[in-house]
Amino acid sequence: MVIDNRYTIDARIARGGMATVYLAHDQRLDRPVALKVMHPYLAESVDFVQRFRREARAAARILHPGVVSVYDQGVIHGQGYLVMELVDGTTLRSLLTAQGTFTVEQALRYTCDVLEALRAAHRVGVIHRDIKPENVLVPTEGTVKVTDFGLARAASEVSMSTTGSMLGTVAYVAPEVASSNTADARTDLYAAGIMLVEMITGRIPWAGESPLQIAHHHVSDDVPLPSAEVDWLPREIDDLVAALTARDPNERLGSAQDAIDATQRVIAAIPDDIAQRRADRPESTMPSTGTKTTAIVVDTLTANLPAQIQTTSQAVVHASGATSAVATEGKGRRRRAPKIIAALIILIIVASLGGWWWWSEYGPGSYLTMPETTGRSTTAVQSDLQAMGLGVVIEEEFSDDVPKGKIITSDPEGGAPVHKRADVRLVSSKGVDMKVVPDVVGQTRQQATTALTDAGLVLGNVAEEYSEDVKSGHVISQKVKAKSSVPHDTSIDIVLSKGREPIGVPKIVGTEASAAKKTLEDLGLVASSSEAFSDTVPEGTIISQEPEAATTLHRGDTVSYVVSKGPELVTVPNVVGKQRDEAISILEAAGLKVEVHNVLGGVFGTSRYTDPDAGTSVRKGSTIALYVV
Repeated sequence: MVIDNRYTIDARIARGGMATVYLAHDQRLDRPVALKVMHPYLAESVDFVQRFRREARAAARILHPGVVSVYDQGVIHGQGYLVMELVDGTTLRSLLTAQGTFTVEQALRYTCDVLEALRAAHRVGVIHRDIKPENVLVPTEGTVKVTDFGLARAASEVSMSTTGSMLGTVAYVAPEVASSNTADARTDLYAAGIMLVEMITGRIPWAGESPLQIAHHHVSDDVPLPSAEVDWLPREIDDLVAALTARDPNERLGSAQDAIDATQRVIAAIPDDIAQRRADRPESTMPSTGTKTTAIVVDTLTANLPAQIQTTSQAVVHASGATSAVATEGKGRRRRAPKIIAALIILIIVASLGGWWWWSEYGPGSYLTMPETTGRSTTAVQSDLQAMGLGVVIEEEFSDDVPKGKIITSDPEGGAPVHKRADVRLVSSKGVDMKVVPDVVGQTRQQATTALTDAGLVLGNVAEEYSEDVKSGHVISQKVKAKSSVPHDTSIDIVLSKGREPIGVPKIVGTEASAAKKTLEDLGLVASSSEAFSDTVPEGTIISQEPEAATTLHRGDTVSYVVSKGPELVTVPNVVGKQRDEAISILEAAGLKVEVHNVLGGVFGTSRYTDPDAGTSVRKGSTIALYVV
């Protein structure tokens, strides 16, 4: 049987609880593969195919030497199938059954290998849910491999939705799965811890009890420590098992990486004599505790035997009565001759027709030559193929090199032979993958990077400038305008704000007012002046400033300063004819000092004149001579 015009079934390898595994040959890539076909009961659920495809895609994302690779997936007659890596070796279950127990070093090494595979799966969001020896393969060379990622979840969802029961192996089921059917990465670590116990002691915890009792123990009791079975085991083994199998997931090791680190510390701490020691084989083997999933492995490749062709010779020669026997036989032969000839003619015709049928259906006559495809118009190639009677499956992909509407590649390729009833897969170019540039102005650098990544673009050069309007660390501008359509490999340059530009205040005290104003405005500062009289600072010169020199401001901030108006002048008031005391009061009220000079003794006390004369402008505080008669 050929699946999907590609995979030839050679032999059945095994049958498990969820699927039957076949040895198959990939005609396209010319390699042996394991083909796992899900059982029909799983296909009865309308949701199973979608779940199966989703989980298969998730499992295919796991790229790790310790994980059995998923090559392809599909559906045949309503049953999902997986095409997987064919592993030459055995299962951990078979090896454990053969040996009974492993050395401490061997058990820890296998545990570490399984945890490495789980770490790779957990990083891409895939939880196994069914870790057990049947799902761990031991190749003839290299590290062990874990298989059936994602399948347990798809099958369990179907089982829960159809029967309300949980699909899984109860010996390795975590308490949270048994009680509420919830699972996360720590669920796989629990099962790995149970496997470690089994590999060292040769028995699963609570062996011999019913599945229901075992499930109850997982929920209600701590896993018995290995040293209870094997008294010479060091405490490090017990501590590792306890950390992996804590009933409360929050008390378990938090991740596969944490479990790897803990296991490696135990390996380093155990003495060599203990590491190479093995527990005695238990008297009884482990009972079946749940639904088993057959591993993809070839212990002995079994080919289909050709049908036996049995021939029976009935020609017997008798010693007596030879003459009559020959005569009778001769007459019989003459009577049978026409029938034999007719039979031979019919046989020749049938053989000819059969040969022609084989030649035209499976032989050289059943093959056509593919037309050239690469670089040609998709419509033209499709027309050529349909004219040849071939089926056409068109897929579209973006291409930086092949123009839109042209063929990127085909399977088979142009010029290659193709069966006349085959479907040809054409990959048509959608042209360059164009992306719409998002608007990142005003965003932080991290936000801009995320927005560009989500849009399928990358961040280019990042320049920095001061900005009075945009906060520090936010995008001022972008090189390519938002909502523009650009090729997917275009890098988008941006300018980030360094915040407001700091400006040091210059010293302007003692400088000429107009020059100081220009200096401040050239720096982007606002000049605010006032005036005051000064007896010491020349007119038009800066007396003081606020803030002081060397203070840090920003563009648009104000610097206030006081400009000297020179000395303050007053006009000498006219006090002629005034009595001495009144005249003195008037002059002092004007801000002047008074020096009195009595003329002829100043008998009358009347002001005669002043020096300087009345009406003269003098500095405020000047001394005025008052002459009194």
